[in-house]
Amino acid sequence: MGKKVLLIAYHYPPSVEVGGLRCSNFSRHLPRFGWTPYVLTLKDEYLDKADPEKLNYVGDVEIFKAGRMLTLSHVYVGIKRMAQRLFRKTNEPGTPSDSDAGVGESSSRVAETWPQKLRRYILSFLSLPDEQRNWALPAVIQGIRIIQREKIDCIFTSSPPYSVNLVGWLLKAITGVRWIADFRDPWMTGGSKKLYMTCAASLGIERWLERRVIQKADLIVANTEMLCEAFKKAYGSQLPDRFVCITNGFDGELFSSFGPVEKEKVFTITYTGTLYFGRTPEPLFQAVRELIQEKRIDAQAIRIRLVGHCQFISGRSTGEIVQAYQLEGIVEVLDPVSYNRAIEMVRQSQLALLLAPNQPYQVPAKAYDYMGTGTKILALAEDGATCDLVRSTGIGAAFRPSDTAGIKEFLLRSMKQDCVSIQSKNNGPVSEYEIQALTRRLARYLDSFSSPAVSAERVGGSGNAA
Repeated sequence: MGKKVLLIAYHYPPSVEVGGLRCSNFSRHLPRFGWTPYVLTLKDEYLDKADPEKLNYVGDVEIFKAGRMLTLSHVYVGIKRMAQRLFRKTNEPGTPSDSDAGVGESSSRVAETWPQKLRRYILSFLSLPDEQRNWALPAVIQGIRIIQREKIDCIFTSSPPYSVNLVGWLLKAITGVRWIADFRDPWMTGGSKKLYMTCAASLGIERWLERRVIQKADLIVANTEMLCEAFKKAYGSQLPDRFVCITNGFDGELFSSFGPVEKEKVFTITYTGTLYFGRTPEPLFQAVRELIQEKRIDAQAIRIRLVGHCQFISGRSTGEIVQAYQLEGIVEVLDPVSYNRAIEMVRQSQLALLLAPNQPYQVPAKAYDYMGTGTKILALAEDGATCDLVRSTGIGAAFRPSDTAGIKEFLLRSMKQDCVSIQSKNNGPVSEYEIQALTRRLARYLDSFSSPAVSAERVGGSGNAA
């Protein structure tokens, strides 16, 4: 009988969420290493956006789905929206409602009134550990059925959302199955939850939850070296061999299947995705405007494309910002396109724009897609995992958003030279991030779990250099 693993992920195709890429890549390639993958994810009816085309790249995998339960926070939001509709006429035009403010807006206030503090405390518990926690119980029930019926050898949970970790914890406690907890982003270690409504009590509970997850899982996988080291620093004295790093990557076979494309005749910089979490292309806008004003480049010689959910930057219309930088006719804001079309547009471009502000422990998943296209990357990020990746592999250049001079000089150099394929120049470093090689590493850890003679600690120890 073959070895079986259940991949548990809230985001998975046909969901367009980038968080689904990691498990879909693993599910596609695990069979070649002797493991039959099963997937447990969210029912399609709850997806905000879906792209059925993405299912073409998950491989021959059986997908199970669980729904969501109604929670008090849903009731609260429903009542709030009803009240807003009833009393909207009393609001002055242009006055932001609560929904216009960030979820963590209370942390930026100079002082809170008692009603505001009470509201924050209530909301912090209604969204603990996240808004997706109402999927956890249905997922646990479905997971027990799958584990028992399919004789699953190991489960692999991928978070965020953080409540997916609770699914893994409960499934292990109930069934005794081996459990690998995968962290695509920091939770409490290396994270602050600044995008969530929190209070001291809720943060304390979440720190306890993270600690229990770390203790109960057989192996902890981080997707960047910096996050892995943060876990080791926080928990290494108790669990020195529990942590390994398996980065995200790109599917070399998939990218090689795309036909050849011609680069745009006008020097083009393309960004694909969503402008959220403080991501802004304004440092690039500033650099391009200065180069044009200094007459170092011609306005007709460069184009910037923002493809996806890019109509607003920090709540302000992108069109207004473009106008403020006097870049009309240079910057294009395009609606979302299919995954294949987005990849094609990046391949046709001379540079791919990568934004990773205030994310020292994370690398945006699109960085690896960009890597797969062979298009040079211009990364705007502070020192951290993203800068380390771009610089160590030679796939482009990384600058602090404030380094306008550095961005300008890089643009000038790039416009004066042929943007050759990064694979042809750096085949060694780039090949390390092919998903086939990364899946092989995951399969080795799974193989160790399937052998009674090898303990979880020894599994973790074999990955210390990861």
